Amino acid sequence: MTGGRLTTIDALFPLMQTSASQAGLQPDNQREEQQEEQPQQPPHHRHRRWFTVLQTLTLVAVLLLAVYNHALIEANPEETLATPWLVESEPFEPLAPCNEGGSRVHTGFDVDGNGLLDVGERMDTVVLCNGMRGLSGPQGQPGESGVDAVPQRLETTALPVGNTSCPQGGIMMHSGLDLNLNDELDTEEVVNQTVLCNGLVGAHGFNGTNGTDGAIGAGALVDKVAAPAYICADGFLVRFGVDDGATDGEAHNGLLEQSEVRETLNFCFEPLRSERVSDVVSGAGDSMTTGCDQAVWSEALSGFFFAANDGVNGCELHVHHPATNTTAMVVDLHPSGDALPGRDLGFTLVNDGERLLFDATDGATARQLWVSDGTSEGTEALGAVEAWKPLAWGNGLLFRSTTNQLVWTNGSSLESGLTLPSWESEVAQAVQANLSGLSNFGDAWIHTDDQAVWFSAADAGGDVEPYRLSVSGELTSWTVNDFGSTQLSDLLTVDNDLVAVGVRGGVKQVIHLHENGSHTWLTSIAPASGDTHLGEGMGLHLIGENLVFDAVTTGNEARLWTTNLANGITLQLSGVMQSPGAQVGVANTGERLLFDCLTPTHGMEVCTTDATPQGSHVLHDLTPGLMSSDIRGFAPVGEGWLVVSSGSVDGSPQGLALWAVEGTAMRLAYDPWDGNGNSSQALMYGELVLSPTQAWFIAHDGEHGHEWHRWSHGELSDDWIVIHR
Repeated sequence: MTGGRLTTIDALFPLMQTSASQAGLQPDNQREEQQEEQPQQPPHHRHRRWFTVLQTLTLVAVLLLAVYNHALIEANPEETLATPWLVESEPFEPLAPCNEGGSRVHTGFDVDGNGLLDVGERMDTVVLCNGMRGLSGPQGQPGESGVDAVPQRLETTALPVGNTSCPQGGIMMHSGLDLNLNDELDTEEVVNQTVLCNGLVGAHGFNGTNGTDGAIGAGALVDKVAAPAYICADGFLVRFGVDDGATDGEAHNGLLEQSEVRETLNFCFEPLRSERVSDVVSGAGDSMTTGCDQAVWSEALSGFFFAANDGVNGCELHVHHPATNTTAMVVDLHPSGDALPGRDLGFTLVNDGERLLFDATDGATARQLWVSDGTSEGTEALGAVEAWKPLAWGNGLLFRSTTNQLVWTNGSSLESGLTLPSWESEVAQAVQANLSGLSNFGDAWIHTDDQAVWFSAADAGGDVEPYRLSVSGELTSWTVNDFGSTQLSDLLTVDNDLVAVGVRGGVKQVIHLHENGSHTWLTSIAPASGDTHLGEGMGLHLIGENLVFDAVTTGNEARLWTTNLANGITLQLSGVMQSPGAQVGVANTGERLLFDCLTPTHGMEVCTTDATPQGSHVLHDLTPGLMSSDIRGFAPVGEGWLVVSSGSVDGSPQGLALWAVEGTAMRLAYDPWDGNGNSSQALMYGELVLSPTQAWFIAHDGEHGHEWHRWSHGELSDDWIVIHR
């Protein structure tokens, strides 16, 4: 035993002796004296003494065990102390989605025992938003009038030239309080005195040389022209411009040419025109079917290009020119069958809209990438490509070849790999050297924006991580997973950074890839079981600094969530809206999102959010009650939207039609097949296509089959002033 233990036990002996004395265990000489003085005790008294002895011995044993246990605790304190569980809170400023501010409550084990809950020790974080500010209380009774304040006065005195203080003259300023209220600043009332001196007069400068005559300035012009007939049958445009010959005009000719127009005011005296524009198959036949329903508007070529079958030449490339109200086939690529233009890659514009790129087959070869200037002579094949949606990058488009290699084109030729022809040779060589150790470019995922292409690639060890190649040739890499590959989806550019959905701990979360090569996990949503399935329904969308997405926590039903990129707050926006964007998708105006969602009381309807809980709700119950609306498509127009859906007007069921959303109001805009019980089957084929003045979609009018229709959206986008006479 150690000295500490001996000391502890020795200290018990006086206590043991005292206890023995109290129990009747005296020394022998004392017992003999007492036996002589007292008569012999009865037998039951002796039994009581032995019982007392037994109790004392038991007490001694217990004390010894306690001492031993105390010694063990002192020897191994670490084995008995539990790790403390801490709860900490921190406030945050009023920022969306907590517009009144709030607090974050962190809980976890204080593993390092420093009395603080470090970031790595936080096991759970709960965000508590402050409630909305209450209404102002009633105005109080007027207070008693105060004493009038003493007037302040400022007086100035001019200092003449030659003054001692200011040789060039100046001003003396006195300020103070007019205590005697005589409207003058007496000497004893002056509090502050300031002198402002004039500067020295500069020397005469050198005479300047005669300047050259400036160019003759262009005159401002205003004129009035008739409104385009395909938009407005009765109206005019007031045009404002400068006679400077901008682009391809002639300067100083006194005429306001189209390229010289700066602004216009558009007036129409009847509703803007909306109508069917094509009838490629004459009569009730369908000109558009699955695989033959792609389209795009080219402002540079002033035409609406689309795939259609005329019943004779098969599915080929056509164009409609609204200004002349004419429709024609551009080229018959497959003379003996269907070219099916745009079936896999769709239609994409390059070279400022002067060239149209699409996939098609001529029957002699497999599907190839084609380019067209809108004429038969200007349509040619560029080469074979894989069925992979093109991505805009570096003033061109990025494709994937049939040999699984990335190729780039600007509409003139195909370039292999991640190389831009605009690079200097030194830059191109440096890029190739940096990429030489990588493989499988973009096999897992790829994303482009105005500044860079983001892609997955495998290093020499087979580890797949994110990379970014800018249009100037700079390569940046990230290591997100130290022990394996990184899989990303739903990529979204934010300034020069990227946010995406990644997997962390087997659960999908939002990750932020910073331009400098670092990364941050933005969310830590904990599902009750399984995965969050984050972004699988509606993807990621940005409203200001708020990222909006869908995620699953309970019940296997996705809900609407948001994360603020500035403060990191993550909140569920609604507990009622289910499966947001899962059926149709999302349309973003930059201020609000429009999407389909399912609610227990409305069924499937059109929903909206501005990234706040109070701004997340069903926009309009098109089909009242529990019945769902047949929603087919969305498109943002200005600060509003266009929706193709079934619905109800004044209690009467409405077939598939085009609806306009302005603010919180939703109105029927255009029904291709009007009448009770009729359905235009809008967007059975194709998608909503927007041009600067029109919204285009495929619908059935009951007489001409599935054809292209257009609706002039100028009133919704505030481009036209409509005056009903």
